[in-house]
Amino acid sequence: MSRRAFHEALPPEWRIQDPHRDHGLDARVQPFEHRKAVVPPFFAGLEATDGGAGDDTGVTVTFRAERLREYLDAAHPVMLVGFHAPTNGLFFAWVHQLAASHTLEERERWDFEKTVRLRLEDALRAREPVELIDEVRRFFQARHAAPHDAPARVRLELPPGDLSHAVRDTVASWLDTARPQVRLEASGDAEVVLEVAADWSAIQVASSDHRPCLPTSLPPAPTAEEAAGVVQLIAAMALSLAGRRHAAASLLVEALRACAWPGSTASRLLSQPVVWNVLFATEDFDDVPGAAELLAARELRPQALLAARVGGSVLRSRPSTRRFAASQRYRAMLQRLLERTNSPDVSGALHAWLAHHLRGSGLGREAVHHQRLAAMSDPGHLQRDDWWSGMAEALLLRGCARQALACAGHAAASGEHRSALALHADVLFRLRRFGDADRVFSQWFEQGPPLDPQGVLEHFTTPLLLETFGDGRRQVGLARRRATEARAIEDPGLQFAALQEALQWDPLCESAWTHYAQLKADMEPERSTNWWLARAVLTGHRDVTACFKAMESLNHGSGQVPGLLRLCILALALRHHGEDFYAEAERQLTAAGGGPFDDYLAYLHGLEDAARTFFHAPEGANEEGTPTAPGASGSRFP
Repeated sequence: MSRRAFHEALPPEWRIQDPHRDHGLDARVQPFEHRKAVVPPFFAGLEATDGGAGDDTGVTVTFRAERLREYLDAAHPVMLVGFHAPTNGLFFAWVHQLAASHTLEERERWDFEKTVRLRLEDALRAREPVELIDEVRRFFQARHAAPHDAPARVRLELPPGDLSHAVRDTVASWLDTARPQVRLEASGDAEVVLEVAADWSAIQVASSDHRPCLPTSLPPAPTAEEAAGVVQLIAAMALSLAGRRHAAASLLVEALRACAWPGSTASRLLSQPVVWNVLFATEDFDDVPGAAELLAARELRPQALLAARVGGSVLRSRPSTRRFAASQRYRAMLQRLLERTNSPDVSGALHAWLAHHLRGSGLGREAVHHQRLAAMSDPGHLQRDDWWSGMAEALLLRGCARQALACAGHAAASGEHRSALALHADVLFRLRRFGDADRVFSQWFEQGPPLDPQGVLEHFTTPLLLETFGDGRRQVGLARRRATEARAIEDPGLQFAALQEALQWDPLCESAWTHYAQLKADMEPERSTNWWLARAVLTGHRDVTACFKAMESLNHGSGQVPGLLRLCILALALRHHGEDFYAEAERQLTAAGGGPFDDYLAYLHGLEDAARTFFHAPEGANEEGTPTAPGASGSRFP
């Protein structure tokens, strides 16, 4: 009933589709005017209820808090829609407007409570279509108000002959699709120069400080179509090197449409990971799904799987706050690739990739499902410890900690990957078996690099939790309720006692740590670093302030351990918050009134380079726990 009512409330010419409900969304809406899409699409989440007031007064509905946090960071506007079944009332609110209108206390519920009750009072049927279109337009204008760069100039130097005339015309038409970002120059200075050898065997690229000579793999007498396709691929790579990454990515996809056919020279070049770095470099992902689906439709499965690997690498490189829309497209892409393959090993690899990505998005139930399908499609996965580690992570997200412990223990026993030992320790940590976790973390840490920042932080925090709260059973519900009650207590002493009680029930209660760390640091200033560090470990994935406070407290220490922990905190903050961490640092420093802080921000940026170097996996080694395609090399994309 709610879906039908929603469809009827919008203009019939608007296109409404099911957007793969991984994030609790029920509709993808594309507004149209005069048969033309006038703005990008928006998404809607529907909730129906039989209680409360309806009709012209509004409706109160319940949404999952984690979904609301995801919707806030979405690249598209998200509309929350409440349907009152008895009166057929339909009410809505835009998530970005709700967040701006709520008080700090109301917004805190989005961070700490599992579900949030929202009052929706704007009747959807009373809104004119143009009002909804204007709101979508304002959303994107606020997100994308940035100046355009001057066009990149490209010069193409070809050997004389009729073949060159045909290639030049094809490349010129291709570059026209990227106007005004790219312009082909007949002569004079250019940011990118492509000089083709007389026998078409190589192309000399000149782009800023890069001057590689790339082989074309063309036959001695290539056709104009073959030669143009290879020139287009190498030109896209050169534009990416020149910093015109978005234009390069869109041009690469256009080149695929024209020249990526089975048996072509271009299709052989697409088997090289270096070509796909053009898409990886954008970190915007928008062009990856189209490329993979195009290649799969033309039966270029190895190249399609390579594109899928690029998609996973792009998403892992992005802060978690910017993954929402791209995550949905990536999962939809993998689902379509699964529909196009009958090969058990390829199907198993795709299910494993899908499970890996779902774990990264926090979707444990779906990750467990695809992890099982990977093993059912290809039983060889059961012989690999990365499958057992992946299943342990998925089960942990699903809330099945004891089953996760069994899988993690099996993976750690094989000893193939050190990450399995860290995962085993993490599961013990989550089960409040701090003594056992400390022992396993020590084994893992003593083996030396490569290390994971989250594992290092948990390793140094575990003894504090063991000393303060001890081992035992976590009583999550009791702790969360007591922490919620404690936030309303004004007396610091009574509030501290309530928070202490909550953490005795569950030492990992995030909502309790948000206030407990500050109170404890005030009471024990000599150990304040320990308490801020514990808060960052347990809440830093969503609380950028916790990351900054921990970093600030570690700046007072000297030696190897504080230095290592600073790298870990910064890596954790950038993984989850990206540039928002630097914005938070500037905000905190401004509020403190400590004078100029440019030097400190420069110090943090310098530390970022050190963190990336320290935690970067060795070149040529596959990222532990990341599934690889059948027959694919294990190289990581830079």
